Amino acid sequence: MFYFGVPSTSSFPLHMESPHFVLHYGLRNPTEGKGRGCEGVRNPIVVLTYYEALERLYTIMRGAPWNRPAPVVDTEKRTHVFIYDSDPFTADDPFSRPAPRSAANSVPYVVLPCRSSETTTQAELHRAAAEAVHEATHVFNFTERPFDSMLAGAWEWYDEGFAVFMETYVVAGNPDYVRFLKNWIDMPEMPLDHQNAKYQAGMFVRYLAGRFGHSFINDVWTRSAARDGPLRALQSLLPQRKTLVSPNPKVRDVFASGYCMDPFFLWDHGSPGLAPEIYARYGERALTDSLILRPGVAGTTGGVLDHLACRYYRFYLKGSGSNVRVTVKPNDAGKKTPLKAEVAVVTSEGRRVSVTPLHSRAAARSGVVLTAELKGLKPEEVDHLILVTSNCGTRPNPLDGMSQHDDEKGFAVEALIS
Repeated sequence: MFYFGVPSTSSFPLHMESPHFVLHYGLRNPTEGKGRGCEGVRNPIVVLTYYEALERLYTIMRGAPWNRPAPVVDTEKRTHVFIYDSDPFTADDPFSRPAPRSAANSVPYVVLPCRSSETTTQAELHRAAAEAVHEATHVFNFTERPFDSMLAGAWEWYDEGFAVFMETYVVAGNPDYVRFLKNWIDMPEMPLDHQNAKYQAGMFVRYLAGRFGHSFINDVWTRSAARDGPLRALQSLLPQRKTLVSPNPKVRDVFASGYCMDPFFLWDHGSPGLAPEIYARYGERALTDSLILRPGVAGTTGGVLDHLACRYYRFYLKGSGSNVRVTVKPNDAGKKTPLKAEVAVVTSEGRRVSVTPLHSRAAARSGVVLTAELKGLKPEEVDHLILVTSNCGTRPNPLDGMSQHDDEKGFAVEALIS
């Protein structure tokens, strides 16, 4: 999180210096002196937890495969961390003088909470470690993309997603990051780069790391061009013949054919989206609709999708039919649509055995139609079908609503078994 307003070190009676950070704090009930109430630390172990997590993150970021340069610091050559009653955030101090030879115009600092509403001490310390790692990651990212740069807002979702991923990497086994995933599970129709989904983007970064390695997600910070936004940077750094996002059914793009499809199968050990700990906590991602298909009766539904988002539809097969035709009819009147649709065959064991893209064909009055036919299915071997409809557009709806954009794309779905 990013805010403005720099705390004063003189407001904190105590401080603890680590090799690369200075932690400023006060105690709720000191042995001598005035208690700080809700602005004070109940248990100094929380401060020690911050200390350890901050230094662990620093050591990891400076080593392989991250190999980050030292962060921007002031003349004391440390990052200041203020611990008081606040949500955690990282911001920059425009009045603090960067150390010599620094190209930055300001210096980042960190705020961490002095107290927690977690119900157990263990949960409190888990959260403390995760939040320290998260905010210190922003300090390193600041070196590559200062908060006052023209594109800082465009990078915020990837910055937050990267920081959430580093929580899972630096303090592996700490379950605190799962708190960010409730809406990721329940709202797949939320755009990847939406302001309200920036922490959920940690799952996208995790997916990229799983497919292309840790160096790839780090290179997006260290090797991208100064004027690139995150989507352009990702595309430019992908391996050859890999495409980040494309509605073309012949292209197995990373976003729709990968990130939207694979993470639905959180329990499938053959899926790149494998995440059994998340499935155990929340279950599968939310379906927009679930239909039972019977011969001769078309199953119909639909939805609306914004850019960089998806919806899931499940079809159960009943009766003796072995062929299924699935059709997605976008509301767009033109010959092109940012929508992409693929249907997966799922066995009774929950394994995905095949994925079929829906191909476009021209319709006389309704523009483009996406359709696919699955033939020779054996109902006794197929538990259900999953239709993944994704919006591969990248242009959000501006506040004035006047410019061309890729949001609010409506469509109808029809499935028929014969």
